[in-house]
Amino acid sequence: MRILFLFTLIPLLFWNCKSQTDPPTLILANGKIWTGEGPDTFAEAVAITGNTISKIGDSKSILELAGSNTEIIDLHGKLVTAGFNDAHIHFLGGSLGLTQVDLLATTSLEQVIAITKAFIEKNPEKDWITGRGWQYTYYSSGLPDHQSMKALDIGKPIFLRAYDGHSAYANPKALELAGITSSSVFEGFGEVVKDSKGNPTGALKEGAMGLVGDLVPAPSYDDKMKALKKGMELAASLGITSIQNASGSEEELKLYLDLMKKGELNVRYAAAFSVGEKSTAEELTRFNFLKDSLGAKNPWIRADAIKFMIDGVIESHTAAMLDHYSDLLPDDELALGMLNISSVKYQNLVKELDAKGFRLYTHAIGDRGVREVFSAYEKAVQENSFRERRHRIEHIETLSPDDIPRFAASGIVASMQPIHADPATVGVWSKAIGEERIPWSFAWNSILSSGAKLVFSSDWPACISLDPIRGIHVAVNRRDPFGFPESAWIPKEKISIYEALKAYTSQGAFSSFEENQKGLIREGYLADLIVLSEDLFTIDPMKIHEVKVKTTIIDGKVIFERK
Repeated sequence: MRILFLFTLIPLLFWNCKSQTDPPTLILANGKIWTGEGPDTFAEAVAITGNTISKIGDSKSILELAGSNTEIIDLHGKLVTAGFNDAHIHFLGGSLGLTQVDLLATTSLEQVIAITKAFIEKNPEKDWITGRGWQYTYYSSGLPDHQSMKALDIGKPIFLRAYDGHSAYANPKALELAGITSSSVFEGFGEVVKDSKGNPTGALKEGAMGLVGDLVPAPSYDDKMKALKKGMELAASLGITSIQNASGSEEELKLYLDLMKKGELNVRYAAAFSVGEKSTAEELTRFNFLKDSLGAKNPWIRADAIKFMIDGVIESHTAAMLDHYSDLLPDDELALGMLNISSVKYQNLVKELDAKGFRLYTHAIGDRGVREVFSAYEKAVQENSFRERRHRIEHIETLSPDDIPRFAASGIVASMQPIHADPATVGVWSKAIGEERIPWSFAWNSILSSGAKLVFSSDWPACISLDPIRGIHVAVNRRDPFGFPESAWIPKEKISIYEALKAYTSQGAFSSFEENQKGLIREGYLADLIVLSEDLFTIDPMKIHEVKVKTTIIDGKVIFERK
């Protein structure tokens, strides 16, 4: 049933700027304020009046602005930056996952089994056991099966998604309830994986996950609202002040609008509506109405983006490739991966939605997938009227070196997740890619050097960590927190701490046309700032992952303090 709501009844929270003559409501002094303007643009103090930054300078001059009611935070030399902008996230899914089996921090199959069994014991009332987070590297074949997951062969259905959300394991009871047998064949983008004897292994790829996943009881409105509040608490503790959803619906957007209406929204939210092969003209019209109704003036919520998926992922051989996977024979049905949507349909949708003024995101992980997106975006720009666009390609885990210059030439933004390149997690991925394509994997430095814009994010819950600091560690070092590999993984693609921070702050704001109100510490900008436990610019790079967010400020208010 479609949810209808009138935007005229929703109080839009516009700028609450105070006069420059009013005393600041909050001052941060005696610190190292990185404004974000350049690699070495620092100040000592910042004054905040209401919800905006009113003055930046030395501690003495800023403290002289204080009034009797001004709150003063002595930074004791700590680093302050603009709040993190997670520019590709599935926030509702990640938040709901906080109430399910959480396997994102696991490092072995043994931990997956132990954590799942412990969850079952603590939650005897649950009819379905669901969760997320196992990695492909835990299994010799790259996928779980009934033998490796034998300890979970119980009388309750169990459905556990991989960390990236593109594959899942369903135990025998779950397969039974779904009616999946040796004769089951999935038609579409995905696969019911079977063993050499033709029996289902329990592994499901892409769309085939829905055969079981659709049986899981849907969370209620209250379940979702409670989960989002937990998610916002976690985001605040990690310094995330803005998020850009990379999938969604009208129903999901309404949750955030309700939180805003109640004054409980503690993160700036940009929605993207999911569009694919089966999207109807009615749905596209509705998305356009929502975009225009919300507009771009509300600093808390916007809904002007569309999310496509052109392919899958490397580990399950569903990402679309120009040449066959290195660990498959050329005649294998998945040798070149899969397209999630036909090229013609995709190009037509891109042209139509570009003409309506949407910002476009497209998930493209394989080098062929990336090329398909370039072709569709560039064709739309040629055929539609001139305007500034900030369309994005999401993930770009591997690409042809011939396509790198196309980012800067076309103005297309590279939207990537450094946490996906944690070297401890890429074993199965690297085997599938092969040595010849490895040099062009997660090519952050090559893309930046071409003159392109680079935006960072987590893809939570499709990641091993939501923490932007952990992602920055990987971007700067190309090594995991334990120092693996010693010589770094593809070291030529390392980037500086300045470029990594930029990708997590101002570039995210740029990608959503909000670079004039957030992403920097600049007078007149929204007061979204974080205080860090260590100086990222001077710390040993291999200790970046140890840095914690001490304080998070959004809209001029402290919403998190680490005890």
